[in-house]
Amino acid sequence: MASVAASLPGPALAAQVADNASRSKSAGTPKKLFCLSDSQTPHDQLIESIKSLPGTDLLVSQIKVNYQKPQEIIQSVRGQDADIVLMCLPRFTFNFGSLYDAMGDLNAPIIVLTPSPERILIDANLVASLRANGANAMFALSDDQALDLLRIAASPRILEGRRALLYGRPFDSTTVPAHNLTEDSVYKSTGVKIQYRPMAELTELFKSVDESSARSEMERWKKEAIEVIRVSDKAILDACRLYVGLRSLIEKDGLSAISVDCLGFTIGPNPGLPYPCLAFARLRDDGLTAACESDLCGLLSSMFLQEISRKPSFMCNVMSVDQQKSSIVLSHCVSPLKLNGSDAAPMRYRLHDYHGFGRGVVPEVEFPVGMEITTGAFSKDLKSFCVWPGRIHSQMKDTDQPKSPGAFMLNPCANTMEVKVKDIGRFIQNIQGIHHIMITGNYTKPISDALFGMNMNMVGPSDLASPEA
Repeated sequence: MASVAASLPGPALAAQVADNASRSKSAGTPKKLFCLSDSQTPHDQLIESIKSLPGTDLLVSQIKVNYQKPQEIIQSVRGQDADIVLMCLPRFTFNFGSLYDAMGDLNAPIIVLTPSPERILIDANLVASLRANGANAMFALSDDQALDLLRIAASPRILEGRRALLYGRPFDSTTVPAHNLTEDSVYKSTGVKIQYRPMAELTELFKSVDESSARSEMERWKKEAIEVIRVSDKAILDACRLYVGLRSLIEKDGLSAISVDCLGFTIGPNPGLPYPCLAFARLRDDGLTAACESDLCGLLSSMFLQEISRKPSFMCNVMSVDQQKSSIVLSHCVSPLKLNGSDAAPMRYRLHDYHGFGRGVVPEVEFPVGMEITTGAFSKDLKSFCVWPGRIHSQMKDTDQPKSPGAFMLNPCANTMEVKVKDIGRFIQNIQGIHHIMITGNYTKPISDALFGMNMNMVGPSDLASPEA
């Protein structure tokens, strides 16, 4: 391990991971599209256009149906494992009878093509009823719009074939367990292949890394920091050894993401491993996902938003909300330095100890006030994604805060900001848990497109524009 770690390539790491993912995507099987119509002939041109959609690989099955006989339709599509359903509706009908409820959720995105956009009242009722029964249904008012939605739905899922490794008890994080999920359910929902390994294996990996391979990384952290507060060289060096070991492992195993049940050992009096905050910050800057606390949904959310934005993410606690100010406070000890992307200048930072404990080391980044951001997270069942645009209003610094009588910092984590959001009441009622993921910029449209391709719903405010500065 030491010899491998000492000669790690820089930019080649993220490129290799991306190449591995690309190979996984290209090895996928074609998606099956069921095209339902009460008359096949008028849609021949549309079908030919579908078959030639660029960037897609569709197996198209044309099925002639009678929309007034829902049981025939159900028999045609149920149990056939359709990946996408296109319903080409008849030009006029008074209602769709029991089809409203009979179809239910086909576990595939449904595109409903209306032939009469100037008179959609009955068709709209069908779409609304399909949604009420759990289906992910989208309206198309023209052939061109149907083709655009089909292109989105037929493209490989944005995380297809990615591999992620979590250290800790399977689906049982110290702080964020996911007992309802399995490796199979995660793959079916997201396309990500996950694996768990015991913490003892990570300890052995850390021990195998030679200190000399991490010293240049330690000197880089110290040189580029504007200040180092209450942190020993040993604490920085140990964190850098962990980074070198994890990078080697990621490269060797072709991983896109990694997570560690860090609070399972850092909250004790004698941690067996260094605090991973510094290592995770650097891994994110390298273009990889490094998720805290072995939070599976947080890891998947980070992977998703980083892939959408091509920027590192800030995985943070939602510490508090202020309904009067329509703001939330986001806080965590791990922040990348290159939040604006790999080509942007790194943000200024200080290094100091973890939570004022006198041990460990964390980067405290200077966030740009006024910057447009997006926060988001998958639901615990991986059926929807909550996305909320916002704007950084102010920053609070851990080392500037007074200590409580118990010597803990009153501001819990090193990187803490107040973010202005719209529709704060709706945000609270749709909050996805302790962790939300933040990226800079507003990406609501590509997020919406990617989720439709994953057959997931998007939850957000009524207005997806970012608040004014």
